Amino acid sequence: MDKFLLSTDTSCDEMKSVMREKRISYIPLTYTVDGVTHDDDFDSDGEYGAFYAMLREKKMPTTSQITAFAHEEYFDKLIEGGAKNIIHLTLSSGLSNTYNSAVMGAAAAMEKHPDAKVYVVDSLSATQGQCFVMDEGVKLRNAGTEPEDAVRMLNDTAANVHHWFFADDLFHLRRGGRVSTASAIIGSMLKIKPVLIINNEGRLAVVHKAKGVRGALKYFTEQYEKYAEDTKGDVYLPQGDNFELAETFKRELEETYGCRVKIGWVGPIIGAHTGGGMLGFVFKGKGRLSNK
Repeated sequence: MDKFLLSTDTSCDEMKSVMREKRISYIPLTYTVDGVTHDDDFDSDGEYGAFYAMLREKKMPTTSQITAFAHEEYFDKLIEGGAKNIIHLTLSSGLSNTYNSAVMGAAAAMEKHPDAKVYVVDSLSATQGQCFVMDEGVKLRNAGTEPEDAVRMLNDTAANVHHWFFADDLFHLRRGGRVSTASAIIGSMLKIKPVLIINNEGRLAVVHKAKGVRGALKYFTEQYEKYAEDTKGDVYLPQGDNFELAETFKRELEETYGCRVKIGWVGPIIGAHTGGGMLGFVFKGKGRLSNK
């Protein structure tokens, strides 16, 4: 019998059928387009592709955090279903208030169910970075790790997962108010690819401006050689409808380093803000960057 039930919100961007196969419970975040709110419950390449097709039509979705009450109801249901120990991973507290809402919802659920324990872990991550931490949770659960030990190990993993990515659609960033019109025009003309990280506080920071896609990928591998705990370890590539480039980069990484590479989608919660064409690079390193 498992020592704990593993749970997450859907910003981890794993296919929902895969999550069910891995026995991971989940609570969906939501996004809104043209006044209609949708659950982030994608379970096929087609659904992700349709979302990015909508972005190419210059739609600007908005996203919402999960409320404390929604978390409370969710945890109540898991506990009433027999869960005694729950480890729940959330989207980075530096990107959303969902972590704080989960903490409040967990406290309310435990007050009603004093025999149950809900541990909320801030992944300090998003999309495939959060999935990286979640997959570590699966390994710990399957190994029979005690909940308190698993929480400590997951916090350590979260603190050491590096997230690098470049934004491709500067005009989407301009429509979202994240760059000026002039910056979008000049950057696009010069083929500039802003490279960002999720830093040690779980917040976004621009750290480099690469010249073209190849310049961004070269910068990624330089950081990998500099910061990776093990260059033969696991690498996750989050992609925003840029699968062909992700496949090419995967082959190059495998041939050069012998690492294990997983390609995954960037879902609607993060994709709504970054736009299409982005590619990320996630690996376990020697501590997150604290600058910027």
